[in-house]
Amino acid sequence: MQPQLKYRTLIELFNRSLTSPEKNYLEVLRTAREETLTFGRLQNKARDFAAHLVQRRNVQPADKIAVLGKNRADWDIAFWGIILSGAVPVLIDPERRIEGVKNHLLHTDTKVLVLADDYQDAAAREKLTESLRHYNIGLIEMTIHDGHTLDDTELSSLLTKISERVQPDDTAVILCTSGTTGDPREVELTHANLIANVQGTLEAVHITSADKLGHIMPPHHSFGLTVGKLLPLWVGATNLYTNRYRHVFNLIKDGGITVFVGIPALFTVFAKRIEEAIAGQKQKSWLIKLADRYLPRSLGRVMVKKLGWEKLRFFVSGSAPVPKWALETFWKRGIQLWEGYGTTEVSPIYGFNPNPQKLGSVGKPIPTLSVKVVSEESQALTAGQKGEILLAGPCVMKSYYKNPRATDEAIKTGGDGTRWLHTGDLGYLDEDGYLFITGRKKYLIVLPSGKNVNPELVELALSRARYVEEMVVVPHRHGRAGAEQETVKAIVRPAWDELQAHTKLSRYDLLNRPDKVKDLLWKSINEHQQKSQNLADFEKIPSKAHLEIQIKEFEKTSTGKIKRTAYIEPAQPGP
Repeated sequence: MQPQLKYRTLIELFNRSLTSPEKNYLEVLRTAREETLTFGRLQNKARDFAAHLVQRRNVQPADKIAVLGKNRADWDIAFWGIILSGAVPVLIDPERRIEGVKNHLLHTDTKVLVLADDYQDAAAREKLTESLRHYNIGLIEMTIHDGHTLDDTELSSLLTKISERVQPDDTAVILCTSGTTGDPREVELTHANLIANVQGTLEAVHITSADKLGHIMPPHHSFGLTVGKLLPLWVGATNLYTNRYRHVFNLIKDGGITVFVGIPALFTVFAKRIEEAIAGQKQKSWLIKLADRYLPRSLGRVMVKKLGWEKLRFFVSGSAPVPKWALETFWKRGIQLWEGYGTTEVSPIYGFNPNPQKLGSVGKPIPTLSVKVVSEESQALTAGQKGEILLAGPCVMKSYYKNPRATDEAIKTGGDGTRWLHTGDLGYLDEDGYLFITGRKKYLIVLPSGKNVNPELVELALSRARYVEEMVVVPHRHGRAGAEQETVKAIVRPAWDELQAHTKLSRYDLLNRPDKVKDLLWKSINEHQQKSQNLADFEKIPSKAHLEIQIKEFEKTSTGKIKRTAYIEPAQPGP
């Protein structure tokens, strides 16, 4: 049975949630940028921007308007202005290089790009602007624009008429993502998708206007959009964004944060600092040593008071798995760290685990989602049996934009009409319905930052590098069991003929000088990736140490494709 949703559309959510005009909706504490935005100013500025889009830019409902920039007050004004105009925001990662941005713009039929002055540098912005002119895509500098000629009554009438035309099942947002299989795709989420996800989240997690949400999630990211934008607006809470990772400890205290949302890499650092601090105290005092062994929660309360975290209710982690030892470090001292799970295709939150007896689990699904685990033959599995994780409910995406084949591969409709998203993630449900993830999407590389790297994209970008015959990009796993992290690694079969011609050495001599071969390959690959307009910095091969030479032919399928799974390092078993 479909749940009764509180709001029909994001427009209705926006208009009915702005009840405290003087209260801060957003606080941004970025390097070289600090600003606030009240609920009232957001409403006025977003309505003005919507009027500009309609009156000056001839924007019609369902037109695609891209937003490219980092988290800032103008980003929210642009986003909500586009929503109020009936158009569809296309959210693009500002770390994408020009070619990547251009590909998203063209594939989504973008009419106008709202471009921030913090995208890349001035030269890159000018080059992108030239491309926009070539493809007849409009440009708005975030958010410097002409005014409009409507008075308040006319503006309200215009926006009301637009709102009446927008339906719950219309596309609300397009998020540019890597997709569940690793292919670059644009995900269409409807108004109903996003509202169902926020509503289900709030049924599972008690958050009110009295809370202050701190987070480090960028707004183009599905988790950042839902948790950092939609959820605070829904409940009337202030949300504080920062990219000053080193100052988060103090920010929680000084900002009065009650809930903080981050990524595993941040919480791993937190856990290490906590362990180091307590270890230092143990050496000085046998009382501390005894307290941490027998009364760790009491020690935790002392530590929380010393840190000034009395207002903090809990942490939430998303985007990648949290090392179990880090979870234990927090929970042992009574500091709640809820591990979450989700995917853009379900708008994106699956759920969280607030139960310390189930550490390592990502919890139960929110009320607006259903979960099951199936075998390779698509048969439902019982508790404890491992298989692929499938999700269903009103949060499941509309489609991959203009990609029906990929949509049909990801979403299968059951005999009862239920649309099940095949996540590509592996796991199992225990006897209490808690979900445990045992493997991630087949080929996607998840960095410690939570960034997703599509290996096929990297391979395509570097395939023309000199001395490279063939290559496969896979995750390099490092760290101790239970706390592994992934970085990008390239396995390369050299173009021996090219190397022989350059070095004047025989293949036999080259095989006996592997360091020279690796040096030449790395220089070629690194030069190529530094010039690439398709790769973001986080997608590049980090160093020569992440390069491996393949002497023999790669193992291949009957169609000539490299068997990627043959070259992926198995995860270490946990402690």
